[in-house]
Amino acid sequence: MKRTHRILLTLALMLFASALTCLILALTVGRGLGLFNNRFMDIREYAALLKRIDNDYIGEADKDEITAMALRAAVYSLDDRWSYYLTAEEYADYINSSNNRFTGIGVTVVIDEETNGVMIKSVYKDSSADIAGLLAGDVITAVDGESVVGIDINALRTLLSRQIGETATLTVMRDALIIDDITVEYGYVYVDPVRYEMLDGNIGYIYIQNFDGGSGERFIGAVDQLLERGASSMVFDVRGNGGGRVSEMAMILDHLLPEGEIFVAVDKEGNEDIILSQPDSIDIPCVVLVNQYSYSAAEYFAATLSEYDYAVTVGQQTTGKSRSQMTYRLPGGGAIHLSTGQYLTKNRVSLYDAGGLVPDHAIAMTDGEAEQWALGYLAYEDDPQLLAALALLN
Repeated sequence: MKRTHRILLTLALMLFASALTCLILALTVGRGLGLFNNRFMDIREYAALLKRIDNDYIGEADKDEITAMALRAAVYSLDDRWSYYLTAEEYADYINSSNNRFTGIGVTVVIDEETNGVMIKSVYKDSSADIAGLLAGDVITAVDGESVVGIDINALRTLLSRQIGETATLTVMRDALIIDDITVEYGYVYVDPVRYEMLDGNIGYIYIQNFDGGSGERFIGAVDQLLERGASSMVFDVRGNGGGRVSEMAMILDHLLPEGEIFVAVDKEGNEDIILSQPDSIDIPCVVLVNQYSYSAAEYFAATLSEYDYAVTVGQQTTGKSRSQMTYRLPGGGAIHLSTGQYLTKNRVSLYDAGGLVPDHAIAMTDGEAEQWALGYLAYEDDPQLLAALALLN
């Protein structure tokens, strides 16, 4: 009998220990998941909202779109223009663009005021559009027989969007005459982030479109090519450059500057992470062109060259951005692009606090000149900012 009692007592203790372990585990997991704080209540509130829409809303509701909009609103509430939510599709596009690659037919477009059609602003080299013979200035009037006169750019993008390898037939007007329909293939388009040439007076000109993937090597190659061809000074143009990767910008600064600090990152605790350049440098007179659409790595690039007394800056005051972002993949396939730190120049200047970089020589453009420059139609001899840079170097 005593043996039976001992067995029952042992079983009871085992069950108690098992229950206690489960309770501790549940409390630990629950705390980790936020089940005992306001966050869990927020999740319950959102779930209840979705259920109410699902059960009682009289119209049609796209649950994926509702969730995407809710996530966008959550990040938007931070009131930080540099932080945003990306759907899975947008995240894939973001990855491509950060590598200077995107999907499409290979053109940039604007609305043509005269015809209300869609005018091709530029054609990317070696793209499907380039191979098919499309030219800047052509006006697209229809896609697959459907008129696009009066359509907006976003609607056109949706109309053209298709699977890689599929085709679209564009009806195109050139020089006010309808030409034969042109078939183009939807695929990957590669962007060359750097354009360069030699100008009069042995002045090398390098336009940096962005600091995304591959821009560092392309810039270094451009500098070396121009030096081999006898360049005695250079103009670096970062007007309209929206920035890119710190690693690419640092590679460029390291190639140009002597030994020293070329990037200072500061985390939310105030800790600094500094990138240093190597001793080798290129010592020739330089000018950097900037405008109000130069921000992030572009304005930092110009500010660093200015603080090293390496280059004179010309143009218009830059945007003023000094926050750095990280992109985090989310479980559903989307991502959050979130400001996680800030950066300071070598002299510990916050470009945000300074309101942007004020150029050494402030040269404005008229609205007409700015529009023509943005479209790529402004000739060098009509560009007041470039002319000012050339005058300084000459």
